[in-house]
Amino acid sequence: MQNIAIIQRQSPFNSGDGREALDLILALAAVEHQLTVIFCGDAVYQLLTVNQTSDFPLKRYQQGFKLFGLYDIEQIYVCQQSLQQRQLGSADIAVDAKQVSPAQLQQLLASQQQIVCI
Repeated sequence: MQNIAIIQRQSPFNSGDGREALDLILALAAVEHQLTVIFCGDAVYQLLTVNQTSDFPLKRYQQGFKLFGLYDIEQIYVCQQSLQQRQLGSADIAVDAKQVSPAQLQQLLASQQQIVCI
């Protein structure tokens, strides 16, 4: 079992990278890797609360994050600086993610065996 960090940086609005990252995360978790999921930059938009009655295309995508608990993915982080730059806060995100500073993020990454940036 390896400690693997998945860093998501892409907005959910202009590519399928976020959805592909979700598929990768779930696949790695299924083979019992210890995962750390980090949302930085425009990827914080993936965590926004979406009205479940709307036809907004992120609805199904966001529901996939609910699977993290089933796959024992408990280390979920969001870059505090990225949230602040986009004028977002804890109340705006739908996933229980711990906010970390850039310095804390560097320490977190130093403890990983593999790092995948998407």
